[in-house]
Amino acid sequence: MTDDERFRQDEELLRRILREEADRVLPSVDALARIRRRTVRLPLWRRPVVLGLAAASLTAAVLIGGSVVWLAGPSEDTAATGTDATPFPDVTPTAPTTVAPTEDPSRTEPPESPAESPQPTESEPPARDTVPVYFVTRQGDRLAREFQTVPAPDGPLVAAVTTMIGNNAVDPDYQSLWLSDTQVRDVEVNDDVIEVDFTGETDYTGVTDEVANLAVQQLVYTVTAAASDARLGSAGRVQVLVDGEPPSQMWGQLDLSRPVQRADPLNTRLLVQINDPAHGAVLGRSVTVRGEALATFEGQVNWEIRDDAGNVVQEDFLTLETGVFRPFEFSVDLDSGSYTVVVFQPDPSGGAEGGGPIEDTKGFTVR
Repeated sequence: MTDDERFRQDEELLRRILREEADRVLPSVDALARIRRRTVRLPLWRRPVVLGLAAASLTAAVLIGGSVVWLAGPSEDTAATGTDATPFPDVTPTAPTTVAPTEDPSRTEPPESPAESPQPTESEPPARDTVPVYFVTRQGDRLAREFQTVPAPDGPLVAAVTTMIGNNAVDPDYQSLWLSDTQVRDVEVNDDVIEVDFTGETDYTGVTDEVANLAVQQLVYTVTAAASDARLGSAGRVQVLVDGEPPSQMWGQLDLSRPVQRADPLNTRLLVQINDPAHGAVLGRSVTVRGEALATFEGQVNWEIRDDAGNVVQEDFLTLETGVFRPFEFSVDLDSGSYTVVVFQPDPSGGAEGGGPIEDTKGFTVR
């Protein structure tokens, strides 16, 4: 007998045995129903254990709730009246009685007092604003500008003029030609004229004409710059008043009965101006210097970084358009220490035809 014939014979024997065993099984009439009941998955809430726990919790809640009602009685803030008031289930309330409230001896009521007067509030600090202010350089008798953040309760224009008069320059190379006893009554913008009203010490008749002209230009440049910066118009003329009237004499022979406008910046402003960093600033190791300059000699503007011993640690030059003020910017990387940045216009004559190079300096610290 071959292997294939033997395999078919074994397969037929296995089928016969399975058929005989199946014929011996006698299923009952409700067998299918019993199988289905065993395989159905009840919802969680219908299972016997869960139902038992729920019933126990409900009974405990009812008993506790009834005890609270029985011990405390109805609350004064939530007393129920009318037909909608029903007791808790399984709790038999006592017959309604009227009981006068008893005073708690440990509780004392505060005596009646008149309405409390409003408590005084702390005064808020005055508003502050960043304003441009022009000062006079000590070395060249020209105007240089600073941006200062100062109290401005009466607005940016009054704040700028007050700071100018107070000689509050941050840079020690700057000063004011105005007396600190002079006071600002008001500053108003009327069309194209800004009226600045002074009071107090206003007698400046003892100065030279050069100083008088520069002092008035200090005021004109300051208040017109502050008005432009605050977007209060483009007024370019300033009317000086003393106690509400144009002064007959204030700065010597100057005629201040009519508005004064800005003088030519080429002859008035410092030709090299550092705007950033401010004097005394504390900076990181990457320092950016910004400003504006009116280049003259071949459009060249030089700069140097000096350490606290006066040694030049970095230097270079910029080339700008000549004849007009143009912004400039350069950056340097420095180690920790104290430094001074110097931006200047070279003097090719070596001082023979002028007062030497025009410069601006700012001291700062690098951490």
